[in-house]
This record gives sequence, C-alpha cells and structure tokens, in this order.
Amino acid sequence: MSKAAQWKVELVSDLSRRISENKLLAVASIKGIRNSQLQQIRKDLRKSARIQVVRVRLLEKAIDQSKIPNGERFKESASGQVALITTSESPLKLYEMLNHTKQKAPARGGEIADEDIIIEAKETSFPPGPMVSEFQKAGLSTAIEKGKIVIKKDTVFVKKGEVISKEKAKLMEKLEIFPLTVGLNLLGAYGEGTFYSKESISITINDIMGYVATAYSQAKQTALQSMFLIPEIIPDLLVKGRIAAEALSLETGFIDEKNMGVFILKAIREANALLSEVEGGTEEEVKEEKKEINKPEESSKNTEDDVSQGLGALFG
Repeated sequence: MSKAAQWKVELVSDLSRRISENKLLAVASIKGIRNSQLQQIRKDLRKSARIQVVRVRLLEKAIDQSKIPNGERFKESASGQVALITTSESPLKLYEMLNHTKQKAPARGGEIADEDIIIEAKETSFPPGPMVSEFQKAGLSTAIEKGKIVIKKDTVFVKKGEVISKEKAKLMEKLEIFPLTVGLNLLGAYGEGTFYSKESISITINDIMGYVATAYSQAKQTALQSMFLIPEIIPDLLVKGRIAAEALSLETGFIDEKNMGVFILKAIREANALLSEVEGGTEEEVKEEKKEINKPEESSKNTEDDVSQGLGALFG
C-alpha cells in the first residue's frame, strides 16, 4: 500500500483539529462559483467565518479522525465540490450571512433555469448590423429606431427547468442579463453534538411563526369540530350556537323579542319574491292581461250603441 502524501496527512490533521475546536462546522457546495467570487465571499466573511475548499475524501478522513458524535451524518452531507466552514456563529446566523453574499451572475451554458428567464422589450445599445440577425435567430422581435436595435416585446427566452444553451448564455451576457444566483449553498452543519440538515438550517424566524400560526388555526378547527371545550373556541361556539338557534326558530316559526328582526327580514324577502312573481310572467301572459284590461271599455261602448238603437225604435 502506497504511503499517503505528507501534505494530505498534514491537511487531514489540521482539518481534524479545526473540527474538534470550533463551535460550528458547515459543509457548503461551491458548484458554479468562480474563483473571484469565492475570494470575495472569503473577504466579506473573514471576521466571522473561515472558508476552506477541500476534497470530500480528505474531509471524511478528518471527521473520522476527530471522532465527533454524529459524525457519520455530517459526512453524508458532503458531496461534489465543497468547502468547509468553521465559525462561532449559530447555524441560522451562518445561513443568513451566506445568503447575504450571494450575487447575480451570467450563465455560461449548460445550467438549468430555476425560473422563466424573460427578455423585456427595451432599446439596446447595439447599432444595426450583425446583431440584428443574432437577435432574430434567437427568436426575438426587433426593429431599428433612432439608430439602435430595439426589442419590441417581452419574450420568455428560457423556460423554467430548461437547459440554458451556450448561444443563449452569450446573448444574455451581451444584454447584461444575469439569470443565475451564485454563492455558497449549505449542505449541512454540525455543532455541539447536533447535526443540522440543509432543510432545517434554512428555516427562518418568520417560517417558524408561520408554522405556529397554521398549527394554532388547525387545532382550533379540530376542537370546534370535535366540540372539545377550551377557552379559545368558546366565542366561536357561541356564534355558531346563535346561528343554529336562529335557523331553528325560522324553521319552527318560534318568535320572541330577540329574533323578531329575523322574521321581519324573512317576511320582506318573501314579499319581494311574491311581488316579482306577480309582476313577472311571459310576454304572452302580459298581452292577455292587456286585452282583459281593454275589454270593459269595448263592452261599455257596445251597450251605449244598443241603448241608442232601442230609443230610436221606440220614438221613431
């Protein structure tokens, strides 16, 4: 068996010491981060955390060597290209610090769009020329206005979940569209014998308050449905009981001074409904009603004619 390189032995020993001595350890993915961006993140966090890019295999050896409790789970969180972060801050504080260092970056091609990438209608800085055909080839509607290429309408350039091609990545960079958010993404953390998954690290105070509010609402609803009497649902039960009592009194016709208003409203509604029925009807029914109204006038006229004829015969 070949002997391990001295630098690897020393590195594992140093990592093991740091793992044993620091309050909080974290593994973060550095996938997609350029070296310049990583250096800037190190600079921004130098007073709060130390960031070291490591090979997963060497990190696993260091965790084994440190013999920390729950070390296996911490090892399992490390995969791909990673960095070890050591700090005295809490997991939530570290998560917030890393999120604050994230920045927008151009696509290189090959990335998957996290959301729809939209190129908005606008005037570009490009004069008429080869760029016109490049825009058209990419499916963008363009025109020339005041010596500049103008994108005429908003276009979904890359749909969510699609792979960004190199050609589209180059065009977006020319338009200064940076669709990617890059930074260190926590994969797991370990502190004082406790392992924190990436899902638990990302939970904020606002998230917790939202979960508590939802649980409280669901518990009240369960108590109401099961009639489990607790002070929190008494007001709701009283309202529910009052509504049920009013409905029962309407159904049975039981009237007292407390529900008199409900019966008056019911009578008004029923009277309005009856009035609508009386005044309504089909067009033919309305015509028949008009004929009936006109009939007395015709009858009266005929009667007058008959009387005049009779008198004429009598005295003629």
